[in-house]
Amino acid sequence: MENTRSIGILGAGAMGTLFGARLARIGLDVTLVDVNDELLQALNRDGARCHTDEGLLQARVHAARAEQLTAGPALWLVFTKSAHTRAALQGIAHLIGPDTHFLSLQNGIGHADVLREMVPLERIAVGVTTWPARVMSPGEVSSLGQGGIRFMPCDGQRSAVFDLLAEDLNRAGMHCCIDPQVQEAIWEKLAFNAAFNGVCAVTRQTVDGLANPQGEALLQRVLDEVLSVAHAHGVAASAERVGAAVRDALDHHRGHQPSMLQDLLAGRATETGAIHGAVLQVADRLGIAVPVTRTLHALVSLSGNAGAVAPR
Repeated sequence: MENTRSIGILGAGAMGTLFGARLARIGLDVTLVDVNDELLQALNRDGARCHTDEGLLQARVHAARAEQLTAGPALWLVFTKSAHTRAALQGIAHLIGPDTHFLSLQNGIGHADVLREMVPLERIAVGVTTWPARVMSPGEVSSLGQGGIRFMPCDGQRSAVFDLLAEDLNRAGMHCCIDPQVQEAIWEKLAFNAAFNGVCAVTRQTVDGLANPQGEALLQRVLDEVLSVAHAHGVAASAERVGAAVRDALDHHRGHQPSMLQDLLAGRATETGAIHGAVLQVADRLGIAVPVTRTLHALVSLSGNAGAVAPR
């Protein structure tokens, strides 16, 4: 179990920095891996800094490019953008051994399939987090409000490594549970993200800008489509839980730009492939029509040159 006293984090963006700061504060040896040299320098110089409801959390971490590491932790959290996952894993291939475990808390679905190219299913867990995080400057994030984490090993079996990780995350104040029904949470977050990220990206509206009859009707169309795919896929995602989350966001996330809109405005590639595109793949396989989701994916892809799926 000594291996779990150190932890690696792939992707040192908002979520990676948040998790790094909180886990390092409870005494874990945290290594953050990224390709942004300015970010890595800031993390090594100033530590991971996170502004929270309790004030500033700051902790020393080690940050490096993958090729600079000659040895690595046996446990990794994956926070890279979905399109970069395979390349990020290939970058740390020399660090992966027979006991290396991974937890993906990335947006979208299908991450276990990519991870399985590197390690067997019993060493992979996937999940979802609702913690808010926004980059303020390199190595500095804002995370105001509360959240939680739900995950489950992909083989459906509890393991000592992942049980101890959940304990560590709870000691870090991150409200974590191992949940056999985590696929419901993943698809509920997928529906939420497909709606808000897609509609806000296309309209250039903040979340509260959709708090009107037209905006709410469009959001509902996307939610209905994604949940219909989830149900046909055998996942009992809850329309009530998603609806409550949407209502809360419309009422309280004033001025918030979802990540897809932030990416478009900054000229970065979006995650529409892992969000809308992933829904389309399952929908097409099951023969379910999702015209609004398909159109959002095409429009966001055209806006961000992210590889559109042609509308049918």
